[in-house]
Amino acid sequence: MSIKAELRTKTGTGASKQARREGKIPATLYGKEVEATSLLVSAREFEALLKAEGSNAVFDVEFDGKTQQVILKDFEKASLKDHFYSIDLEAISANQKLQVEVPLVLLNEETVKVGIVAQVFNTIEIETTPANIPNAFEIDVKGMEIGDTKSISDLELPAGVEILEDAEETIVSVIAPTEEPAEDEESEAAEPEVIGEKEDEE
Repeated sequence: MSIKAELRTKTGTGASKQARREGKIPATLYGKEVEATSLLVSAREFEALLKAEGSNAVFDVEFDGKTQQVILKDFEKASLKDHFYSIDLEAISANQKLQVEVPLVLLNEETVKVGIVAQVFNTIEIETTPANIPNAFEIDVKGMEIGDTKSISDLELPAGVEILEDAEETIVSVIAPTEEPAEDEESEAAEPEVIGEKEDEE
């Protein structure tokens, strides 16, 4: 997958705002053997790529008459809507081994009727080449009961993917629900005695 970009000639807050109004996102391309370059990419193209490839997207960027393979390293966006402020892209090569965090997704969580499904890890760190990076790891919790656990060793790994975590680490378990303590009956507060002034006896 690839997206087109253009060289960013103007920098600063005002220029960034203007670019976003025009449907473009400021991006920074960098790498060990690549000079840091400021780019502008289409917001529409980037959003489509992110939806299709995920947060560890590997793709080609076409700019200034050349093509560079990159991995999406980071992006800044609005918290409540898909409004991107900036993107960081790292230049890579096809055989380069990368260390990335891959999301962990639970399947059939709604089938666990007794107990609470507790997810210990949200991501798993791996090392592999760009073409082998999975969008996510899936783990099926169907049939699990209270006391059951699954560890990193239960994950199905694609060929060429090495996990950089302890294989015995628990990633999900089913635990017993905690009982909420009974609410103590509120003791009725005694009404304070109103002390009035006594009339002087004549």
